[in-house]
Amino acid sequence: MSHIWNICSALAECLYGGQAQNVIDAGYFRYVAQAGALPSFSIVTPGGASNEVLSSCHNDFSMTACDNWIGQLVSAVENGPEWHSTAMFITFDDCGCFYDQVRPPKAPDGTQEGPRTPLIIVSPYAKPGYTDNSPSSFAGILAFTEHTFGLAPLGPNDSQGYDFRNAFNYAQAPRRPVPMVVRGLPWSARHVWLTPVMVHNVA
Repeated sequence: MSHIWNICSALAECLYGGQAQNVIDAGYFRYVAQAGALPSFSIVTPGGASNEVLSSCHNDFSMTACDNWIGQLVSAVENGPEWHSTAMFITFDDCGCFYDQVRPPKAPDGTQEGPRTPLIIVSPYAKPGYTDNSPSSFAGILAFTEHTFGLAPLGPNDSQGYDFRNAFNYAQAPRRPVPMVVRGLPWSARHVWLTPVMVHNVA
């Protein structure tokens, strides 16, 4: 089982210590979501070590395969019993960039942020057709999690980070699931196949 994109791959505790039981094959995510047995927090990462595997929508890999895979995960949650209390943040670790005209700001801790990356929020309480232009970073997802579960911040970036609060309306009628579309792979991408990837679950 590859750990190349696993967020814990550099942390011995997540591989060999008490948290190792929380790192599972991402293939189980759909079944767990459909069964209504998701933990309170999950991070799902695709990837692999060669051009023959789905690789996080990176350049030189199939965007169609990546879109289909993301759609399968979203569909499993949307059509599962926990949809009414779920928020999914779909984002990417790379930007393709070198063309962003906006200079990246400094993070609250003084470190330099990188170029902008896409982020999509899927939730029954996401505002319909809304684009949130408030500056944020990956630490904003951590801030959202901390505020949702009443957790203390880990550092200045999440403590002062924007938590996407304007993107949600908890007073609205919960939005219904949106059907996902699965597209056939183009000829250039038919060598792509899915390998076991990782989910990090926190109960």
